[in-house]
Amino acid sequence: MSAIRITHAVPLSESILLAIIEHMTNRNRDVIILAVLCEDILQTGNIKSIEKKILWPNDIQPGQCGEKVVFEIDKRLFDKTERWCIEVGVSVEQLVLAFIRFCACKDNQEALKEWFNPNRIVAELISTYDELLRVNEELLEIKQRFGIDKQEEFLKEHENTVL
Repeated sequence: MSAIRITHAVPLSESILLAIIEHMTNRNRDVIILAVLCEDILQTGNIKSIEKKILWPNDIQPGQCGEKVVFEIDKRLFDKTERWCIEVGVSVEQLVLAFIRFCACKDNQEALKEWFNPNRIVAELISTYDELLRVNEELLEIKQRFGIDKQEEFLKEHENTVL
């Protein structure tokens, strides 16, 4: 059995997989990003075979970098990311280091070109926009069905009512 196992796998694109790995001897967790065909790798047998090839990423650890990297991020996005990291047992720093390691590896250049392809990004934005429109339509339908489409009027009418 491999000394490392994948505990969570999140496909970031068709050829980029974010994986939370656990070192079986000391139960430490880390994040790695792999350039693989995600549809093939997410099958159980393939995950077991790739686990045998994963090396523990001990080249750079949180807190060991010489310089501090500072960047701005939306507070809500950071909080959501932090909650997810806590849920899967890693830190935000480990997630950022995984991304830096992945981008720094010359072998991943083709996968990065696909990931940062403007056409793919635009297609995802259009898909997200379409989904938001659909959700908004459903919300309006629910409000009308249950008679809460005049919520502001109701609140003004009852603003002095003590609950």
